[in-house]
This record gives sequence, C-alpha cells and structure tokens, in this order.
Amino acid sequence: MPVAMAFATSLLLAFVIVATQRLHGHFTHDGQTGVQKLHKAPTPRIGGVALLGGTVMGGTALPDEAQDLWWLILLSGAPAFVFGLTEDLTKRVGVKTRLLATIIAGLIFCLASGYHINRLGIPGLDFMFGLWLPAVLFTAFAIGGIANAINIIDGVNGLASGTSIIILSGFAILAWQVGDGPILGACLVGIGALAGFFLMNFPMGKIFLGDAGAYATGFVLAVVAVALPMRNPDLSPLIGLLALSYPVIETMVSIHRRLVRSGTHPGQADRLHLHSLIYRSRALHLARLFGAPNLRNAATGLIVMTLPLISCVLMVAFATNTALILAAIAVILLVYLRVYRRVALLRRTDTDAERRVGTAGT
Repeated sequence: MPVAMAFATSLLLAFVIVATQRLHGHFTHDGQTGVQKLHKAPTPRIGGVALLGGTVMGGTALPDEAQDLWWLILLSGAPAFVFGLTEDLTKRVGVKTRLLATIIAGLIFCLASGYHINRLGIPGLDFMFGLWLPAVLFTAFAIGGIANAINIIDGVNGLASGTSIIILSGFAILAWQVGDGPILGACLVGIGALAGFFLMNFPMGKIFLGDAGAYATGFVLAVVAVALPMRNPDLSPLIGLLALSYPVIETMVSIHRRLVRSGTHPGQADRLHLHSLIYRSRALHLARLFGAPNLRNAATGLIVMTLPLISCVLMVAFATNTALILAAIAVILLVYLRVYRRVALLRRTDTDAERRVGTAGT
C-alpha cells in the first residue's frame, strides 16, 4: 500500500505538471542554455514537487513503527528541498548555498535521529569516528556530498531516478533480510515515488527532477546509507559507499578534472561527465543502429545504469564483509576509469558523426 500510494501520487502530480506547463513554464522550465544541457526543448524542472507529494502520501500509509523515522527523514531534508526548489524557480541560488543547505539538512538528521557514521571497519580510522563531534560533522558533510552527487548525475533521462531506484532496492533487500521494518518502509516509499516520476521522465524526458528532486533524493539515499548499518551492526558500515559508488566516483572525478586538469571552479558545469561522453559516443552509435535518434538520451541512461546495478548486486552479496566491500569498491572504480578513458578517447572521432545525426534525441 505505501508503494502504491507513493507511486500513484507522484505519477499524477508529474502528469499534471507536464499538462499545465503552459501556465507555469515561465518559472519552471529548464532552458537549453548551458554546456551540460542535452535536451532540445524547454522542460519543467520541478519533478521534486511530484516526489514530495508521493513521499508524503506514501508515508501516511506506513505502519506506525515506520512513520516516526520516515517523517524525521522528510523534515530533516527540508533545507535541501527548499533551497533546491528555490533554484528551480528563480535560477538564483548559488552552488555553495545549495551545498551548505544539504550539509545543514544532514546535520539536522544526525542530531535529531542520533544516527551518524561511528565506524568504518578499517583499522586506524575507527578511532576518529569514535569521537562524537568529528563523526557527526563528517556524516553531515558526507550526506551533503551525496545529495550533490545525485544532482551531478542528473543529466540524461532516467539516469538519476533510475540509479536511485536501483540503490534503494538494494537497501530494501538488506533491510528485509535483517528485519528492519522502518528502513524497509522508507526504501519502498522512496522507490514508489521515484517510479511514478520515472514514467514521465523516461524515455522522452517530459519532466526533470530539478535541483529539489535531485537533492532530496540524494539526501534520502545518504541517510538510509548511514542509518541502515548503524541500526544493524552485523552489516558492514561501508555498504552505502559501495551502493553509491557510481555517483561518488563521478563527483570525485569531476572535482579533480575541474580543479587539476581544467583549472576551473569545482562547481563549474562541463560536458565531460561519463553520461555526457557516452551520449556523444556509444549512445550515438546505438541511435544510428536502431534508427531511433530520439531515444539517444534514454539509451545513455540505460548504459550508465549498469554501474549502480553492479554495485548494488555486490553490496547485497558482500553486505557483512568489509574487506570484500572494499574490494568491490575498488573494482567499480577501475571499471569506471576504464570506461571513462575509453569513451573520452572516442569523443573526437564521434564529433563529426554527431553533427551528421543532426536532430539526435532529447
């Protein structure tokens, strides 16, 4: 029931937003300016509103023992959602301000719930996390970082929401295995709300998550990643890092690329994310092969989503073994870097082909 209510509400609100965009598009459309933009038409970027409706309605159907945690998560994440939505509507909230809002949301969650990273299972590092203040501040910063990481991968149809559904599904499986009903309920409501939005976003991109949707989604993923192993000590404290390894690696590589290689601000947008490169290489070839240029954007999302899928399969398999979790993270990193290097090398040769496609899809 919580999944169905979250799904139906999110889908209905997303449909209404798309159907009425002529009335609010002046404020809600995501324009086509910006080097990172891959869509061809103005599109509503307030999908976060649909997600909020879905999560609220789905939360009302949760069992009583699960509702306390769920409302705590939603209320704690309010700063991330509010500042993200303000940016969606005004385009005037800076990157630093939004990052700070997500960190503050993480701090509120840590203080209100009592959950924070208190161990890593790595000799030599657990001492620091045994100290309350450094552990809480680190956790709040990590939650803010994950929220921003989901925003970074929100570049092609279905990628951010599909990745988040996969990750929440992995967490839900673990919560079910250890009998953690409140975390399982939170995951299922999140999956339902994201799935309703996903149907309007994929494959044709009728509506976008926007900053509010991306930050709020990333916040939920991050706090579940923190709370699940803390509530269930048999699980490795690094399960969340493995599940979220793709957006985390994407963020770290982007920061390195912009600071070290390009000499630009780490928040400066560019067209060198993995999904951007695949859009201009592998997805371009697939679009030409199947004669469906309008599905090129969606094909990119499907290709990249194999990374979080592999990560979550490995997380479920190795959930209680920190050594194997670390090995799996290393494997995902190596795979990412190898794929990134390969598609980056293809970028120049595919530029001419991209021009020939002309109107290749949104």
